[in-house]
Amino acid sequence: MKQHPTRMGVGASSILFILVILSLTLFAVLSFVQARSDAALTNRAAQSVEAYYEADARAQQVIARIDDALISGGQPTDIEGVAFQSEGVYTFSIGSIDGHALNVRVDVSSGACRVTSYRYESAAEWTGESAGTLWQGN
Repeated sequence: MKQHPTRMGVGASSILFILVILSLTLFAVLSFVQARSDAALTNRAAQSVEAYYEADARAQQVIARIDDALISGGQPTDIEGVAFQSEGVYTFSIGSIDGHALNVRVDVSSGACRVTSYRYESAAEWTGESAGTLWQGN
């Protein structure tokens, strides 16, 4: 009896080809989704940085106006948004378009404007979730 060498049939190679094509398509779609996600994150980060530096520039303008008021003999509270906090200490807040505020505290007791606090914080009020009664360990 004559034996033929064993070969892979046409059906098996077609199935293998289809599986390879499906795998490559899946990886292409996953790469595209990840690229879109990375682009969105980059855009949000860029907007946040832009908002911070815009608020920073406006805060520096207010600090310069406080310096000018001190040199001319005026009061820092004459400047819009500047509030008296305690002896020689004034505060003001610069809002940002991304929901944050740049809170600045300056000390003018030495005759010059010295920044003592410069904090970029969320302007929204934080509210915690109520998860019900927590386990007390008994």
